[in-house]
Amino acid sequence: MQLQKTNYGVKHESPAVIGKPPKIYPWLSEDRHCDICVAGGGLTGALCALAAAEMGLGVVLITSGGVGFGDAGHIMNCAKFDSGRSLTELDRIMSIDDALRLYSAGFQALDDLQNLCRRLDGEYKNTGIKCGFRRRDSLTFTDDPSELELMESEYLTLSKKIAGCTFINRRTAENSFEFPISGGILTKEGGACFNVHSLTHLCLTAAQTLGAEIFEQTKALDIQAPENNDGCVIVKTSTLRTVYADRLILATGGEGIRSMTRHAKRNIIFVSGGTLSEKESGWSGKCILQTYGRQRISCCISDGGEISASLSGKNGAFHGSAQKSIETEKFRLLKKFMTNVLPDENQPEIRYEYAYNYFTTREAMPVIGINEAYKNCIFALCGVPCSPIYSQIAAKSVRNILSGDLSGSEQLFDPMRI
Repeated sequence: MQLQKTNYGVKHESPAVIGKPPKIYPWLSEDRHCDICVAGGGLTGALCALAAAEMGLGVVLITSGGVGFGDAGHIMNCAKFDSGRSLTELDRIMSIDDALRLYSAGFQALDDLQNLCRRLDGEYKNTGIKCGFRRRDSLTFTDDPSELELMESEYLTLSKKIAGCTFINRRTAENSFEFPISGGILTKEGGACFNVHSLTHLCLTAAQTLGAEIFEQTKALDIQAPENNDGCVIVKTSTLRTVYADRLILATGGEGIRSMTRHAKRNIIFVSGGTLSEKESGWSGKCILQTYGRQRISCCISDGGEISASLSGKNGAFHGSAQKSIETEKFRLLKKFMTNVLPDENQPEIRYEYAYNYFTTREAMPVIGINEAYKNCIFALCGVPCSPIYSQIAAKSVRNILSGDLSGSEQLFDPMRI
């Protein structure tokens, strides 16, 4: 299995949420033998490494760059139970029952992430790294009256299975929101804000405490799976060293997805972020916002008064003047959105804007589980914009697989499908 090089970034100015890395790890300078090798140093890889280490397994994690500077460094610091996918959108690739089960798994993942963040913040408060997990309501809304009927239908289906959903209209929204809303679905504690980069580092700090070894600047160049389950997985790296592992967890995000299938889609995400003039200003409850319809914009505010917004495009293959004009237009839309949802006296100061290429499956779903063609390999490929929800679901599935429980594997994510 050859891993291809990913084009990291169309335009990139380091987002403020990263800054100076809290910890730097060495590169692999000697061959290693281990129970578990994790390839990938983003949130998914860190969660999987911690899960394996907590099971008493010997873990070696390798990542091609710095920890948390790949896919995990290019997403917003928030998560929603629906991972940004409406029932209308999911209906094209799965049954409504499957979509609702996916939403339920999303709520469970939020609970799991909340418990993990609070535990790690407490156990490692002396490191100065903090996840700062805060549960938020989530609002999916539209200001287009023509979309109201579709939103109402989605709400009726959602409210039968998901508690805490409320449908709001223009009149009821006036009490809580200062921007135009024709209709929306407000879900109580349907999201959360936290520092994804900090969680990634704290997971690996905890894993290292349990004996895991972490190596940066160590890219998996070639992966040789055994012919049967009795053999080991051989991972040859860019540092001219080799890892021999009983099992491999592949958590290399979009890069891994592109390596597995020629049908991987190249997409692009645009992100703008800034700070607010007043810490506590913003819409009611600082809930996570997402627009409904084809042009999806997501937006959140942290406790520290940082605001960020993002939108995705379906094709990341832009060049020359076309690339520049598309970037300019997308960033203009994001800035306009952030301006419109805030009071006039609390407009944001834009601190960073960047565009980032990523790869995903055709249906934009992660790849989690086992593919019989790759013995002793477990796939945990979430891609970008990698939802922390999918990362947590992947880590939970990996834990189940390592413990011999295959019943929890979600068919929607089955590697055998691609």
